[in-house]
Amino acid sequence: VQTRFLAGAGAGATATMVTYPIDLLRARMAAHWSTVPRYGSYTSAVRTIVQNEGLFALWAGLIPTLVGIVPYAGLSFATYNTLKAHWVKKTRRSEKDMPTMVRLSAGGGAGLLAQSATYPLDVVRRRMQTQQVQTGKQPQYTGVVQALRSIYLDEGVAGLYKGLTMNWIKGPIAVATSFAINDLLKGWLKSRSARGRPAGAGWLYYFGL
Repeated sequence: VQTRFLAGAGAGATATMVTYPIDLLRARMAAHWSTVPRYGSYTSAVRTIVQNEGLFALWAGLIPTLVGIVPYAGLSFATYNTLKAHWVKKTRRSEKDMPTMVRLSAGGGAGLLAQSATYPLDVVRRRMQTQQVQTGKQPQYTGVVQALRSIYLDEGVAGLYKGLTMNWIKGPIAVATSFAINDLLKGWLKSRSARGRPAGAGWLYYFGL
């Protein structure tokens, strides 16, 4: 379980750092409620943020995001793979024979557990990403601990879990689908490789190569 947790946490942290500026732009655009767009395009958004706030503003809120994504990704990957291993042990069947619905159920359970356990950190991440949307305002949150404390004092425990019920609908579905499709694609690529065909041959065929 420890190995699964560390592998999942490392994968999640790496993916988050690489794609974080895109996530920040999405959050800021979604938080801008005026009928006039704050940024004309993604390119102008990046240019404006860098000019007004500095290059590292593109990674504003990265620390709380990593603090949240490490346990989230670790828990989701570890739970998913542990549930699959339990199914294999209980049924005494190979993992490749696992029905898709079992994979979806394991992924949904993993996503539900991971999101529920780390949701307050997700709230902090989004607030730190969007607190500079209105110019001229001093940042309300300066760190993860300070943000958690401030939200708790101002809004109570409920403030740390705003929107969680909606995530219970979206999150498990997204995690279950991604994990299940990942497993199915890995199995398909392995079967093609075992038959002596290049793993990418099918994709090349569709592109006429």
